[in-house]
This record gives sequence, C-alpha cells and structure tokens, in this order.
Amino acid sequence: MKNILQLLLIVGCVSWTNIMFSQSISGKITNENGEPIPYANVFITEIQTGTASDDEGNYFVTIATKGEYQVIVSSMGYETKSLDIVVGDKGIKLNITLQSSSFEIDELVVKASKKDSAYAIIRSAIKNKKKYLRSVSSFKSEVYVKATETIKNNRKKKAKKKKEEIDVLDNNQPVDPIKQQNTKDMSLLSSLNMVEMQLTLNYQYPKKYKEERTAYKRSGSRKGLFIPYFDKTDFNFYRNMVRLEGIAEAPVISPISSTSILSYKYKLVDTQNEGGQIVYKIKVIPRKSGNSTCKGYIYINKGIWNINRVDFKFNKGGLKFYDAFQLKIDYTQIDDTLWIPARQEFIYETKVGRYKRFKGNTVMLYSDYQHNYAFPRKFFGNEVVKITQEAYDRDSSYWNESRPEPLTVDEEKMVFLRDSIDAVVNSDEYQDSIMRAYNKITLLEIFWEGVGWRNNKKKTDFYTGPLPSMLNYSIVGGWRTGPFLFYFKRWENGRRMRLSGRATYGFLNKDVQGNFNSWFRYNAHKMADIRFGFGRSYQSINQYDAFLNQLRTSNYILNDIIYGSHRFELVNGLFFKVGASFNNRQPLEGFITSDLSRWIERETETPDIPLEFEGYQALIADVSLSYTPAQRYMTRPNNKVILGSKYPTFTLFYRKGIKDVFSSDIDFDYLEFNVKHDLTLGQFGNSKYTAKIGQFFNTNELKFIDLKRFRQSDPYWYSQPLYSFQALDTSVATSKMFFEVHHIHHFNGALINNIPLIKK
Repeated sequence: MKNILQLLLIVGCVSWTNIMFSQSISGKITNENGEPIPYANVFITEIQTGTASDDEGNYFVTIATKGEYQVIVSSMGYETKSLDIVVGDKGIKLNITLQSSSFEIDELVVKASKKDSAYAIIRSAIKNKKKYLRSVSSFKSEVYVKATETIKNNRKKKAKKKKEEIDVLDNNQPVDPIKQQNTKDMSLLSSLNMVEMQLTLNYQYPKKYKEERTAYKRSGSRKGLFIPYFDKTDFNFYRNMVRLEGIAEAPVISPISSTSILSYKYKLVDTQNEGGQIVYKIKVIPRKSGNSTCKGYIYINKGIWNINRVDFKFNKGGLKFYDAFQLKIDYTQIDDTLWIPARQEFIYETKVGRYKRFKGNTVMLYSDYQHNYAFPRKFFGNEVVKITQEAYDRDSSYWNESRPEPLTVDEEKMVFLRDSIDAVVNSDEYQDSIMRAYNKITLLEIFWEGVGWRNNKKKTDFYTGPLPSMLNYSIVGGWRTGPFLFYFKRWENGRRMRLSGRATYGFLNKDVQGNFNSWFRYNAHKMADIRFGFGRSYQSINQYDAFLNQLRTSNYILNDIIYGSHRFELVNGLFFKVGASFNNRQPLEGFITSDLSRWIERETETPDIPLEFEGYQALIADVSLSYTPAQRYMTRPNNKVILGSKYPTFTLFYRKGIKDVFSSDIDFDYLEFNVKHDLTLGQFGNSKYTAKIGQFFNTNELKFIDLKRFRQSDPYWYSQPLYSFQALDTSVATSKMFFEVHHIHHFNGALINNIPLIKK
C-alpha cells in the first residue's frame, strides 16, 4: 500500500517541464499593445538559468527551493525588465509587459529613411496596426473555395515515335476524329484536378473559428491540392508572427511586426491612386535568407496606414511539401475604419521525379460579410469543421448558379467529362461489370496478386493471398506453409468490420499454428472499437527488441492466446480502453530450431539456448485512460476526423495479473503514466517527445516474461527514437520504478540557413 501511494503521488506531479518540483514561475510575456512576444529571454539571476517564451509568449521556469529571486526579461526591440519575486510553497503566475525600445528602432528607421521613404511608411503602419488587429471582434461570412491543380509531364517523346507520326502524315492516312478527341479528353482528365467548396465561416477574436461546409465537389484527385482549414490559415500580418500551418514548419515574421526593421529591408516601388485612395507599393526584402522571413510586396494605404493587399513568397527550405509557395491577400473596405480580406489566393508548385511538375492554385472569395456578429454562448468549441450530407449531394445546377466567378474553358470541360464518367461509373450496370471482372480468377492473381471477391451491394470484400505467400519462414521452426484470409465489410453509417486469419504447418517440427483477428467499429463518431482474437504461435518475449535479438531462439516461447478489448471516446479527446488476454505459455523444449538460429549462434559465438521455465497460465487485464485537451476535430456525415491539439496527450495505464481465475498462475499490478507531445517552437523548429514513469507495486507472482523491458539498440541502423534508445548495448528489464524520456528536435533550417554554401 505504501508503494501504491508513493507512485500515485509521483504520477500526479508528472509533466514534461516540471516532474519533480512543486515551485515554478509561469505566465505570458506581451508588449504594450497586448500582443504576445515570442522567444523572449527569461533569466533567473540566483540560479543562473532560464528559458524562452514560446510563439504565443508563454513561459515556464522550475525553481528547486524557496527564496527571493531576480527575474530578468529581455527581447530584441524591447526594453529589458527586472523583477524581484519571492517563491514560496506554490507556483507564481507572473504576466510581464515589455515596452518597445523606441530609441533603437527610431535610430534604425531614421538611418534607413535617408535611403528610401518606404521605411517611414512601414513605421506608420506599425504604429497603427494595433487598431486594425482588433478592429474585428467577430464576423460571419460566406466563403467560396476553389482549388485546382495542373500536372505537366516534360518527358520528351522518343525520336522514333516522332518519325512514325511523320510517316503517318506523309502517307496521307486518314485521322480518326473520335479517337483524336478521346485522346485529348483523356489527356485533360489526367492533367487537371479540382475541388470546390461553399461554406459559412464563423470567427471570434482572437482565434476562434468554425466552418460549416454546405457544398463540396471533387473532380479528380485532391491529393496535391491545398485545402485550407481556417484555424490553420489565419494569415493576419498585423500580428508579429504569422503561422503557416500546413504550409511551412516555422512561423514568419510579419513585415510590419514591432521589430520587422531588424529582419527586413524595404523599397518604395510605386505609388498608385485607386479610387481616390493613395496606395504605396513596397518591396519587402529579407536581410538574410531564412525560413522565418518572406519576400514580395506589401501595399499600404496612405493616411489610414493599413494593409491594402499583400503578395508574398516563402523560403523553399521551410516549406513542408512544396517547392514554391506564394500567398496573395486582397482587402476591401467595409466602412471608414474597417478593411477585411475579400480574396485570398495560394499559388504553389511541386516537382515529383525528373519529369512531373504539379502546379496548384487555391482561391478563397468572401461574401455576405456580417461584422460583429452575435454568436450564441458556447457556439465555438473543439469542432472546427462540420460537413453535412447535403454538401456532398449538390448537383451541377447548384454549382452553376452559386459560383461567384466562372470556370475556365478547360475546367468547365473537365467537370463535364468527370460528371459524365461518374454517372456511368456509379450506375449499377457498370459497377456489376467491374465486380464481375474483379471476381474473375486469373493465373496472375493465383501466383502473384492474390485472389479477391467483392459484393458491391453488400459492401463486402474477401481476399486470400497468392500461392507464394503461403510459404513463410519462422525463426524457431524454420519453413512453414499455410493460407492467409481477409474479410472486410462497411456500412453507410460509417461502421466497419475487419476479419483476418492464418493457419500454418511447420515442416521441421510437424506442428500446426495459426491466428484469428477481428475488429469492429460500431460507432464511427465515438471511434468505438471492439477487438477479439485467438491463436497459437512462437511469441517473442520482447517484441520490440533489437533486430538481431529477434533472430535468436532464446527470445521466443510457445504461446496460446485468446484476447479481447473495447475502446471508445467518452467525451472529445478522452478515450477509455479495457481489455484482457488469457495466455498458455510454454517453453520450446523439444522443438527443433531453424538453421538461421544455429548460424547466428556460430557467427556471434554466443549460446542461443531457449528459455527454460515451467509452463504456466496467465490471465492479464489492461485498463487505460487517455486524454488530449482541446482536441480539434472535423465532423462528417458518417465519421469524425481528429485534427490534433496544441496540448500533450496524457495516458494512465494499469495492468493486472489475475491469480487463480481460469487456473492463472500470476499475480502482479503495474501502473504507468506517460505524456506524448508534438511541439512547434516557431523559427527554432519542431520538437517531439515522450515521457513515462511506471512501477510494479505488486510482484507476488511476477514472471520473467512480464517484466518491464527496454530494447537494445540496433548495431547497424537507427530505430524509432521516440520509442527506443540509440546507444543501449544490451536489453534491460526491471520490476522497479523507472523514468523514461525520448526526444527529437528538427531545426527546420534554423542552423543550416546560417551556414554559407550549406544552406543552398
């Protein structure tokens, strides 16, 4: 009981940044306008350590002992602030406001203004940006989205083929116009993809979004298209840092941030009169190449000093999937003081292989704008996207009437062709013909692809592997043979069922083994699953051990198992799982080992002796509770799609070895708490970590196989760093308390971009 209380006390205090201490200093660092200051330095003089605020201005520092401390907070472009605090039994919440360092910025601006008047214009925009940052407290707007992609294949035709085409023309052979048109149509379909959406966008300051998609149409593949989720595409350049989630790893410093003069140079290119409004076109030039800056043009309205439009390109090194990405935003005037985005355009490009180039364009058009819209209480939550069935059922007449701008000739023709093809493809006659062709057994399927049977009306698929897949090799018993079967069924309401099984015969030991596994998702919106299975196999004692250890007979036992589990979502982000398994564990005594096992033993000069123990039964029950705070999600008519969270996932796991039930010979209790998190650290890169703590607090009948194990490192390649160690020279097992942390950091060019030549 004493051990249980000790472990629960530690578990309650665990977090990634503060595991063993109860005293801390935390808070938010902002400027005089209330905007967060990212990456500000927080230094504690007495302990000579500190931290930096994240991209939202939040910081956290742990303090080991009580006492008086001096906190020094500094950031480039702001006046340094010193505070004296007293740390007691409880943590301190300390929000800090820094004042802009007008002397430094004024000095730089005045010096630069001698070269170009653009600096004075930018400074005026910076002074007025607070007014425009908060000019919209809420709004409701209709948004039309069109994303298109053209695919170009630059592979040149072979000279021989060209010669043949010339010969055909020279012989005056007739050209088949139908065949020629079909070739053009197929070329258009293979080179153009498009997605259209109509939605209602709801917004509330500072970053609350909810989109309700009322119409959706896909023509071709959407794989390479940039389809925005609005909570990830809030490109508000009145903020100091602009996140580019889904586009780039690192946020971008706004050209009108409070300290933008330190990151950019400016040049006045043109002055335009647009309907009586004077607009300055200013070229934005990064002072040095990096992932946290952009280049292009910003247009500033004279007198009111706000953004008229922007046209920016982003550094290739920081982009996630694209070779080039360009953002254009056009603002429109609603009244004397309110300007809102009326049109956003994303232009992107990706090259795949030597010849294929994908060019994409996504346009967002805003209409029916309702300023300061009064939303009901609790309207905004973790559901950020909602799609109704009606959105998928819109026909061509709806789109012809609702598009705010017409399609191009190629787009219109492509949509017509795809609609025609879809009408045929979705017909019962065509589906039945495809099903008959798929269900026809061929020699290629028997010997290479595997044989499948499909029933479109019942929505079922059945598959068995090809003949070569019936032969497989076991580390313990050598060559085995047997079939693999798979069955899948789906329902309109999102339910899914999957069944699979395999039975094998071992030539060396003349034994029969096999397994059966089933999975059923009975509620797609709650992600509720049931699993059940049973089987007999040679089971690895440490299934995640190093590769070479998996080739040793000494790592295996013979196990008969029957298991079941149930997992579902209690509330958004909170998952509960319960499961149990009954195992009949037996030594490999009397089994003949494989030639591979004996070869490894000779080569490594290490005895490979099967584990000796008295066979026993083990009934094990598992219970886990996993929670991800503020988990964002999208709701579809027949399922739920998780979109992630900025907070970690916390999991509490309990395992119980049950004594005497079904003749079970084990008795132990194990408790574990773990944290998993993906962190975006702005211009400094991305971090991923896992941290866990656990202990057996009852080991009355704890067998060797059930110990907590840590895998040995692979000698020739790296394993997954989040779940294994890279320099552990042996496998380790324990029955005592342990603490384990894994961490990966990706700098996203923060280091490389500062090294000449290498950054290219």
